[in-house]
Amino acid sequence: MIETFEKRTSIIRDKYVKKRFTITLISVMFTSMIIFLIFWCTNLFENTISSIVVIKNNTFIHKWWSKPPIQALYKIKIFNYTNFEDFKNGKADKLKVEEVGPYIYREILTRVEQKFHDNGTISFREKREFQFLGGRSVDEIVTVPNVPLLSAMSMARNSPFVFKFGLSLGFSIFGDFGYESSGPFLNLTVSQFLWGYDDSLFSAAKSFSPTRIPFDKFGVLAYKNGISSRRITMNTGQINYQKFGLIEKIDGVDDVDMYNDKICDTIYGTDGTIFPSIMFRKPDALMTVYIMEMCRTLQLTRVGTGTSFGMPTLIYQIVPDSFIATPTEHSCFCSKKNNELTCPPAGIFIGSPKCTFGTSIVTSLPHFYGGDPILWKDIEGINPKKELHNSQIEIHPRLGFMIGGSSKVQMNIEAKRSSSFPFLGKIKDGQIMPIVWADVSVDEIPEPMLTVLWHGYFTIELIETLFKWCSILGIILPIIIFIHNSRQYDHYKNHEMLYEVDVMEQNRLLASQET
Repeated sequence: MIETFEKRTSIIRDKYVKKRFTITLISVMFTSMIIFLIFWCTNLFENTISSIVVIKNNTFIHKWWSKPPIQALYKIKIFNYTNFEDFKNGKADKLKVEEVGPYIYREILTRVEQKFHDNGTISFREKREFQFLGGRSVDEIVTVPNVPLLSAMSMARNSPFVFKFGLSLGFSIFGDFGYESSGPFLNLTVSQFLWGYDDSLFSAAKSFSPTRIPFDKFGVLAYKNGISSRRITMNTGQINYQKFGLIEKIDGVDDVDMYNDKICDTIYGTDGTIFPSIMFRKPDALMTVYIMEMCRTLQLTRVGTGTSFGMPTLIYQIVPDSFIATPTEHSCFCSKKNNELTCPPAGIFIGSPKCTFGTSIVTSLPHFYGGDPILWKDIEGINPKKELHNSQIEIHPRLGFMIGGSSKVQMNIEAKRSSSFPFLGKIKDGQIMPIVWADVSVDEIPEPMLTVLWHGYFTIELIETLFKWCSILGIILPIIIFIHNSRQYDHYKNHEMLYEVDVMEQNRLLASQET
């Protein structure tokens, strides 16, 4: 009887342990199913990571954004016109250019005059300084288009007679300063051409420019140096992290009012250095960048993956038709006269003079890459190559920061003839003349930020991988244990039945003996 009691006690204890074990297995499986749904079927984990990367006052992200530790490296190349005298004298049929450079600068960017707003935005101005690092000497002389003169002629082309007369009188005065002798080209040092030189015509033109010109000396990159005249309002992502980095307004307005088209006038996109996750999470999603120098939006499409600073990256390139304007596509960037649209050749963007400080600057990819061959038909020395002149950027696949690649853009000047000003000589009306292009890339990433970016990918990737596969194991293992225990239970039931029959038989024999 004692043996029977102990046996039954052991059975009861085993049942209790098995019950607790079963409850534990069910809890593990239920928890694993929730984790499985979160990590495999939703974007909750990725959204949580994205929501962390916002700009809040006095946080480390705010400090890094205010003075970015990731600095831009500018490799600038200038088109030197080598045969202008022969072209002017009829000894050459085409202008010939020689690409000289690079002239290498490091950009130091600081965002100043900051003000946080209650609607989740921050307004600021950008301050840029450029440090010369090396390359060719900036004191060498180059022959380059006379941008102020060509811009003034372009402005005068469709101006009223009174304006033309005043400008013609001004030209006759400026002729004493060498404009009639130099014509549409000047000999300048590289430093003067890039960052500024004294120009009498430019000084006079500042007074009637359609926009305020914030620099005193004319240089093709002078507008970038110093504190920008434009005040930017950007979304911090605090209220809606999916809008992180999007430019909301410039100088208090959300459209540029230049192209007579709501879509083309709308200010939308990031500055090209940071992106919200909604733009790069899906492979077919387009990333949008607002280019202030062009006063327009450009779209980027994913073309593959790469590696930068030892981290995987997502590679994006400009959408192929970005510099193509036709009556049906991007027609707002065509000029309209007498209800007829005149669109520029494929490969160039002709912006509004309001955006380019009154100059007739035209933008393209270097060497007119991807453009209509008519653009370089009358110029020797243009040789577009994809591997040299196409732009692409590489971004961090989880945090959305630009950490690699290079952005390449070329500035050109459009020559327009005007009957009142015979300064162009043999240059054809509408000729697009290249002047300079820049290859802008990531210079270096300091170790503290590199560590954060490294953990922002590899550590988060490890955590996500562990949770994903542990959730699968947490579902499969309990099922296997349940199946195994079910078979063991059947075996146990059979054994218990035999044991009870044996006990009953022993009790019967014991009873018969007592009788």
